Amino acid sequence: MPFGKKLKAGESPKGKVFLTAGLGGMSGAQPKAGNIAGCVTVCAEVNPAAARKRHEQGWVDELIEDLGELVIRVKKSQNK
Repeated sequence: MPFGKKLKAGESPKGKVFLTAGLGGMSGAQPKAGNIAGCVTVCAEVNPAAARKRHEQGWVDELIEDLGELVIRVKKSQNK
């Protein structure tokens, strides 16, 4: 069974949730790639220092630690 989903032909990523994990190494570019594609990127990171570093570098727009707050923020972004 494949992991993940593909967009259908002609389908836009705009407003879709892109869920990924890890901000170390080259993975730090994933949130920026999501922005470019127009989707809502949620990147899980267990290392607070790595998350702060990527945020300070501009690769991550927001840091949210509370799951409830994250759900609200994702829905708000999808509605934009």
